[in-house]
Amino acid sequence: MWMIRILATFSNLLFLLGVLAGLYLPQAAPVAYALLLPALALFLTMTLLRFPGGFFKKPRERLSGFMLGNCMNYLVLGNLVLLPGLFLIRAEPFWIGLVLIAAVPAAAVVLPLGDQMGGDKTLTLAGLAGTYLGALILTPLIGAAFLKFLPIAWDKLVIVVILLIALPLILSRIAVDRNWEARIERWEPGIYGGCIFVIFYALAANSAHYVRQGNREIFIMAVMALAAACIISVALLLFGRLYKVSRAKIMSLLLLGTMKNYGLAGGLALYLFGSEAAVPALLFSIVMFLNTIWLKFLAGGRSSSPGAEKGPENSV
Repeated sequence: MWMIRILATFSNLLFLLGVLAGLYLPQAAPVAYALLLPALALFLTMTLLRFPGGFFKKPRERLSGFMLGNCMNYLVLGNLVLLPGLFLIRAEPFWIGLVLIAAVPAAAVVLPLGDQMGGDKTLTLAGLAGTYLGALILTPLIGAAFLKFLPIAWDKLVIVVILLIALPLILSRIAVDRNWEARIERWEPGIYGGCIFVIFYALAANSAHYVRQGNREIFIMAVMALAAACIISVALLLFGRLYKVSRAKIMSLLLLGTMKNYGLAGGLALYLFGSEAAVPALLFSIVMFLNTIWLKFLAGGRSSSPGAEKGPENSV
């Protein structure tokens, strides 16, 4: 019953519908491509609304959370994406997609899922914020280090910076300063769901040809995504047991270290480098979706026990 309830949530259904429709009914790919950047901008703006007013005004108090978030998202998960890719992936577009995955911040789903898993709320929020702040510096550095020899359309890059960095930051802070969150909250599930459908339909529809081929490197990337999540999860659980680290902190670190914003990575790949470069983000997002289902299933099992609280469902 728990698995059925999780799969039946609004955002999960729209994710599955977007991916399956994109793979098997890709005729609307041009329309989805045109809506991709606005959907990403809206999704990122909604994500940044989760950070309350004044959250970034006292960085020293949240410095440890910022650093841990960046360590798990970029240093740990980023290297587990890039290092196998260096030796196993030969197709240049796939390699570009892996670099973009390594360069993006953590996924917004770590916040609601952290609540369900009994994570440290302060650490999860600070860690997620840290990855977004870190992206302002680390994303260009990672791109310059691994993609410096590739031609880039600078006009498109300027559009990306404005739409996906500057605009979400400005709009989210205006909404928070003017206390519009309560009005927006009632529309949040629908907005998230619509953005999820558009983003993942666009990724799936534009890369359907390559995914359906099912070549060796696509299989390798799927295994890489699964292996990275498993390695980090097992390592953190063992670390917590050996060094008596609280379960709440381990759960927060696990989420920050296994879940990236693959929609953003895929959108950047599709817009800047073409449809083939978006394939890795689509594969990794499917693995993250399955991992999310598993974690929600575990959280649901615990919440059914006496005295436990049930966390809210939210977007992927």
